[in-house]
Amino acid sequence: PVPFQFFTVEGSRIDEGIMSRFHVVSPAEVRLRRFLKEKPRIGPSLVFTLLRVSEWAKSIQAGEAENPLRRKLTHSATGSEPIQQIAENLIERASGIERDLLLKSIQELLFYCVNFETNLNLEQIKTRLKGFLDQEKRFAFMQQFLCFYVFNYVSFYTSDSFRAMSSTPQVFEQEMEQVEKICERTVASALEPYEQAESVLDRTAAEELIQKIEQRLRGE
Repeated sequence: PVPFQFFTVEGSRIDEGIMSRFHVVSPAEVRLRRFLKEKPRIGPSLVFTLLRVSEWAKSIQAGEAENPLRRKLTHSATGSEPIQQIAENLIERASGIERDLLLKSIQELLFYCVNFETNLNLEQIKTRLKGFLDQEKRFAFMQQFLCFYVFNYVSFYTSDSFRAMSSTPQVFEQEMEQVEKICERTVASALEPYEQAESVLDRTAAEELIQKIEQRLRGE
C-alpha cells in the first residue's frame, strides 16, 4: 500500500498585488524548509560570481572570452585543468565553504555545456561554450549555473538530515532527487520574469534574484 502524503497549500501574491496563485508544498519541500531553518544563508559571493559568469558568457558570444578573466589561461592545458582554471578565475570574493560550492558549481556548469567531455583544450572548450550559448541563450546558461549552485548549497547543508531520516539508501536517493527538482523549479520561477523582460542583470537585479530564490527555498 502507498502511504498517505500530506501536502500544504499556501497562497502568495505577485508584486503588483492584483492576482494570487497557490503553491502546493510537497512533503520533501516541507522537510527541506525545516532542515534549512537554522543553516547559514547564501553568501554575497554568489551575486558577484553570477555577475562575472554573466559578463563572461556575453564575452564568449562576442568572441572575447578571456577579457573578463583576471589572469591569462593556459591554452595548452587539457582535461579538467582548463575548466578548473576558468572556474577559479570566475569566482569573486569567496572563501571557505562558499568558494568550494562556487568552484564545484562552475565546473559542473562547464562540463555540462561541453557534454561532459574531459579531454578538451581551452580553445575547444570556448568553441563548445559558444555553440551552447548560441543555441540555448545566455539565460539558459545562467539558469543552469544557479541550479547547480543552489542544489550544491542545499545538499551541503541538508543532506545529512535527509540521510538520517531515510530508512534506506534508496529512500535517501529519492529524497535528494526531489530536492534537486525543487531547486530547479525554484530557480526557474525566480529567473523567469527577468528572462521575459530581457532584463540586464546588474548588481541590484542579481541581489534581488538571489534573495527571491532563497526566500522561496525557505518558504519565507
